[in-house]
Amino acid sequence: MAQTNLYPIRCPSCGAQQDETLYDSIDVGKEPDLRRQLLENKLNAVTCNACGNRFRIDKNLLYHDSREGWMIYLNPHSPENQDQAVSEFRDVLEDLNSVLPADQTLPEVDLVLSRIELVERIFVREAGLHPKVIEYVKYLIYTQNLDQFMPEDKAILLNGQECNEDQLCFVVQDVETHKLETLLHYKRETYNSLVELLIEDGDTSMVNQLFPGPYISARAYLMQDEV
Repeated sequence: MAQTNLYPIRCPSCGAQQDETLYDSIDVGKEPDLRRQLLENKLNAVTCNACGNRFRIDKNLLYHDSREGWMIYLNPHSPENQDQAVSEFRDVLEDLNSVLPADQTLPEVDLVLSRIELVERIFVREAGLHPKVIEYVKYLIYTQNLDQFMPEDKAILLNGQECNEDQLCFVVQDVETHKLETLLHYKRETYNSLVELLIEDGDTSMVNQLFPGPYISARAYLMQDEV
């Protein structure tokens, strides 16, 4: 079931303060409409009582699909602060494990650092794609096109709504303006070969070296590598 709490909120437009009930966790397996609200930017959206400005609160959120058996934890941080996000994420995992019955195990939990990463990971999980292989595909796209897609300036995101049985679709987003730019297509056959090579039958050391921790991001890895 969903969990909510009351939070003090300040309007970014007029500065007025008010208390609002916001979601800390949702289970879309039990309440599917919460998925729709999230995708439509209505979840944890607030209307200022003073000026009428409507804005979204991006805060920690546990997204659970109990029917499919996976979770995604949103912990808003910049990629540069991922170590702090990972530390906080591990604390959350301890808390979740502490309330589980002895005969139950925690479902797989992904860590994401922004709302757009949350939406993307939802599409990845719902499509049955492997997050590490998807990020490895992005790594290949970045490293083969650094003259066009510098990780500091461009984010590459899976466009789940445009994927089909023949190809995966990615979109390039300008980090500063948030404008969606180029569409990129990647053969699903090639993706399937990478899954077989890197995950199912092969040596996973390459993807584990790129993405050793709970935060899986080709862009963050490349930005960290340049420091």
